[in-house]
Amino acid sequence: MSSLTMTYTRRNLAETIRTPTMFLTVALVPVGVMVFFVVPFIGQDAAAITSATATLVVFGVLMACVAHFSVAIAAQRESVWGHYLRTLPGGIAPQMFGYLLVGLAVVAAAIVPILLVAGVFTAASAPPSRVLLAAGALLIAVVTFTLLGLAMGYLMSMRAAAIANSIGFLPLAVAGGMFFDQADTPEIIEQIAPFVPTRGATDLVLVALTGEPVGPLSLVMLAVWITIFAGLTVWGHRRDQVRRFA
Repeated sequence: MSSLTMTYTRRNLAETIRTPTMFLTVALVPVGVMVFFVVPFIGQDAAAITSATATLVVFGVLMACVAHFSVAIAAQRESVWGHYLRTLPGGIAPQMFGYLLVGLAVVAAAIVPILLVAGVFTAASAPPSRVLLAAGALLIAVVTFTLLGLAMGYLMSMRAAAIANSIGFLPLAVAGGMFFDQADTPEIIEQIAPFVPTRGATDLVLVALTGEPVGPLSLVMLAVWITIFAGLTVWGHRRDQVRRFA
């Protein structure tokens, strides 16, 4: 890894730490939901708490990726410093790798507390082989929501990205059925959930962790959404280049 990439990483990490509101929100909200709304009710039901933990981990990844990348990219696009960075001979690649590495740190801040609570205070358990499969599936969720955050950052202003970041993840989580027990999910959510990327990401992690079968439609739609988000990111970046630097 180049020294230039590490320089950008250190700078972005320092900037994130200096403005910790988003960082603390991402770290505290998912584990707060875990502690106050999940553990007291199903903490000793091994199967239920294992599935709930996996779902909350995906929720944490959603919050972390959308919050970090949407606001960071939009802020850089609108700043004089961001314009200057694009003129440097190192190119855009080290800058993007720096954002990605800091994004992984934000993701870790979101999911590690959830895993600690599950491991210490609940009956959640899974074989090591299943945990490794789930970790691989979670990487796909990270890619999905990172691309969503990047697309938002390139297509929205800083103000619009901040507003969308504040409220956007909640409708995605609800529409994906992340906050509902399978037996109590409203019919309208059951109908739309397979078409929402949060459902596909959750199903992918759950099938890897528990081996329980899931509907193939949500997984197919997840692949479709990854393609869409990647296309929007590339198009948004090129559009921004043309508007600001052509």
